[in-house]
Amino acid sequence: DLGTVRATAYIIAIAMKLVLALVALIQGIGVLYGQIPGPCVEEGTIKSTTCCPVPVHLSTTAGSCGGNLPIPRGRCVPISEIIAGLTISSGLQDDPRQNWPYYFQYLCKCNGNYAGYDCGECVYGKTGDSCTNSTTITRKEVGSLTTQERDTYLSALKMAKSSSSYTRFMAIKNETLPPTVVQLSLYNLFVWMHYYTGRENDLLRRPELNCTIRDYAHESGGFLPWHRRFLLWFERELQILTGNDSLFIPYWDWTNSSNREFLFSDSWFGSSNRGVVSGDFGNWDTICWNYNATLDCSNYKQLCDPAVHTGKLRRCPVDSQCKSNGPNWPTQKDVNEAIQMSPYESAPYTYATQSFRSFVEGFVNNSCSPSTDSLCTKDGISRRLHNTLHLILGMGSLNESMNIIPGTMASVPAAANDPMFISHHAMIDYIFELWLQNNANSSYSPSNNESETLKGHRAGDVQVPFIPLYTNIQLFQRAQEFGYQYATGIVPAPDSVPTRQASSIPYIAAAVPAGTIVLVLLIIAIVSRRYCKRRQRYNAAQMSRAAQAHIPAEGKETEILLSYENLMINDQRTI
Repeated sequence: DLGTVRATAYIIAIAMKLVLALVALIQGIGVLYGQIPGPCVEEGTIKSTTCCPVPVHLSTTAGSCGGNLPIPRGRCVPISEIIAGLTISSGLQDDPRQNWPYYFQYLCKCNGNYAGYDCGECVYGKTGDSCTNSTTITRKEVGSLTTQERDTYLSALKMAKSSSSYTRFMAIKNETLPPTVVQLSLYNLFVWMHYYTGRENDLLRRPELNCTIRDYAHESGGFLPWHRRFLLWFERELQILTGNDSLFIPYWDWTNSSNREFLFSDSWFGSSNRGVVSGDFGNWDTICWNYNATLDCSNYKQLCDPAVHTGKLRRCPVDSQCKSNGPNWPTQKDVNEAIQMSPYESAPYTYATQSFRSFVEGFVNNSCSPSTDSLCTKDGISRRLHNTLHLILGMGSLNESMNIIPGTMASVPAAANDPMFISHHAMIDYIFELWLQNNANSSYSPSNNESETLKGHRAGDVQVPFIPLYTNIQLFQRAQEFGYQYATGIVPAPDSVPTRQASSIPYIAAAVPAGTIVLVLLIIAIVSRRYCKRRQRYNAAQMSRAAQAHIPAEGKETEILLSYENLMINDQRTI
């Protein structure tokens, strides 16, 4: 009867609340690879130089790296068999990144298309149990995303930020021997990896210190290959976290003026008021922000504590709600000029050279004058493209006390705290892809024969801090080799951006494992069946009493149905 239908709907509403609760419970579960694999950590530290775990989704009989399977996935080998000639010096070095993967002498070497620290995954661009199915992800421009695509991506970012600590993947907290490691959410781990690799960058902005320091992700040939791998890693982890293999990182064409303002809205990354970000991202805490700017040559190797929050996300974009003056936005002419640059990198392989890498990263050696060019450094280097966006989004703004507070993007090592960093760097990677397309016969430099002072940026150098191991030259390939491509023909942003819902069914369904959904549905079926039987007995008793008292049974039923409607309304307000 109608009462039973209403009651069943009420039970389903309650079950949906259970599903949402289960989402929160399972957010910490994921398969990750890179930095320090969780299975190779014991009691918060690294106690063995061997990191060859059994694939996480297989039984222990599969053996280390899946080597005992009928078709072996991989085997545990010395790192010199993975990267020819790679050796790790004994004893604690001044900078463990110089000998990455410093803490391990043995890792998994995977066969065929198998990949991951345990050979339990597939290489980029392959899927399936045997990793033989090809797949291609298309990264679209933010202005062309549908409402659902936007919601799916933003929900994934929030899920990565708010998820409980991972146990499959950890960050280095202290570089002593043995090192201390700490669990982080996926997004904070993403921020930490960028900080760990380029943490001296802030000190490089203070040449008066004259420190002997190195940035392993910026200011030389490794800049573009390293960030390509960084985005690939994060994109894959978002797919695993959400259970959505088609999820992609959108790129942001900041040369298109119509693709700027709508991003600085509460429907996207939040608007700004004196640098304070509103919307869903306004409550995001940062980690390691501006940390190294407080250090000097005597203690610059000291790592920040990623468990300590360093303030809320701050952003003060030019031509937005925050301020009207500042650096000019990059133009399509700048992009075209970059694509025509050659070679990829040139000697002396420092931050400012006559090369494509230097131009797209934003160091143009044109002997500019700081008095006439707001983007000019003290040593006559003009900032463009990549660097310009860090300045535009990270320039200081006055707080209520009239003190100038820099934006989050101003601190390069910790700039990934701002989610706009991701789409900004996807645009840089898109420019890199266009350059590779137009320079098919180009070569990577610096080569392996260059000085040790360039270690981390040479062709065969291992990229810090990733496990499994990749080199710069391996990432110096077209995007299609890694299973993704960029959509061309940028569509202007819509005049009005629809309001994003608090949650979406695709996001929930993707986050909840199938077994959990089956369990909830089974509970619903059992409860509904028992309730229906009780309901039938109750209705029969009511009709009997109504007949005896000469009261129309329909009146009682109507009163009961109204009470259920009120319950439904109350639940809909809280789901």
